[in-house]
Amino acid sequence: MNWYFVGRREQLAAIGSVLRAADGGPIIVTGEPGAGRTRLVEHVLESGEVARYETVLLGPRDGAGEIAARVQAVPRDRPLLLVMDDAQASDDESLLALRAAVGRSPHARLLVTTVSGPAARRPDPVDCLRFEPGAHIVDVPPFTADEVSALLAGLAGGHVRQATADALHAATGGNPGLLREFLVGRGLSERLTRGVAGWEFQCATEWPPPPDPASATPRLVNATREAWASLAFDRAFELCKAAVWCGEGHAVSVPLAHLLLLRGRGRDSMAFLDSLPDGVVQSTPHLALARAVNLTRGPGGPAGAAEFLLRAAVAAGPRPRPLLLAYRAWILALTGRPAKDAGAIERPDRETALFVHAAQAMATLRTRPEEAVFHLRRALALTAGGMEAGPPWLPPHLTACLIDALLLAGRAGEATLLAAGFHRGEPGSGWDVALAMSLLAA
Repeated sequence: MNWYFVGRREQLAAIGSVLRAADGGPIIVTGEPGAGRTRLVEHVLESGEVARYETVLLGPRDGAGEIAARVQAVPRDRPLLLVMDDAQASDDESLLALRAAVGRSPHARLLVTTVSGPAARRPDPVDCLRFEPGAHIVDVPPFTADEVSALLAGLAGGHVRQATADALHAATGGNPGLLREFLVGRGLSERLTRGVAGWEFQCATEWPPPPDPASATPRLVNATREAWASLAFDRAFELCKAAVWCGEGHAVSVPLAHLLLLRGRGRDSMAFLDSLPDGVVQSTPHLALARAVNLTRGPGGPAGAAEFLLRAAVAAGPRPRPLLLAYRAWILALTGRPAKDAGAIERPDRETALFVHAAQAMATLRTRPEEAVFHLRRALALTAGGMEAGPPWLPPHLTACLIDALLLAGRAGEATLLAAGFHRGEPGSGWDVALAMSLLAA
């Protein structure tokens, strides 16, 4: 597989400008580990910018004596370019010898790379070059999302979905080394498939077991959870698919189960939930909620979902039991079978309280819309607790219900104000989520 060199135009132009100048100080290429400093220098050496130079490649472990001897042995009929990659691994004596060798020749140039950022060595022996007259610092930043997209397009041989590129950018921070690790080392480039909107990650149909702890991918998992919490569901789904291929399906089980549901893939969602170890679904409230919604849409219908949640509540400890009962009350009310005792459910935490209010709102939406407005506003206020207050698709769903309740209550002005930007499907508004939930409820 070819690894594509993309971007870095600004850095290449800066280095080329210095190399073409009649004189100048050392060129110091900096960047975090994996930023592509080495590949950038290789690209410079492969270009015509160094054709007029006699190039000497030095290693960071070369001692001062070896550096002096190699420089002395070079014919002086052309300008001299000394290159040392990973110079931060060298020592002060060797860097001073390199500096002295350049100082003795008016036509010698120096190009070194060193690590910057939190991983940088302190003190860095390259510091002796930073304050040379005419020194040029060329920083190699992480890739932008567009550069990640260009890299993926080169690997896939065609346009890549923006959500897929954004997913990898989020998981790696744009670090080329991490991108290579995911795409080549973990084989994610082989999991790309052509979709309607471009290349994207395949969705697994079998769920691999958890990997060796040494091969965990915390950045990928954290990026998935952040995208899920921020309603960036397209990016979150691509991250989920990538996580599964990296053996981390168990670590992103909650967003994956719900996202499969929201995309109308209930069978895949149920198959994934069935693949998890015994007891995990029943003991993880948001997974239990996903299974209950799946059951609602299956042969057992709402009654089957209610029975599952009731059994899970009985088996659960005192703490999660009220929440599971609140889920049950909400599903029954959402499907037109409100439970009479929903208001009596104990509310020890924010999420339980908001699902109780949501259940009461669904039970009164058509018959007593003013009461439904009250409960929906209370529920929406409780969603401000973030991930501790229900899955992130809940606020858009409740907002859509509140708009309906306001209209039914004859409060069209408030409904119109609330719907501004929401029904237009503006990015991050949650309208697509509310639409998916309405289809599930139907």
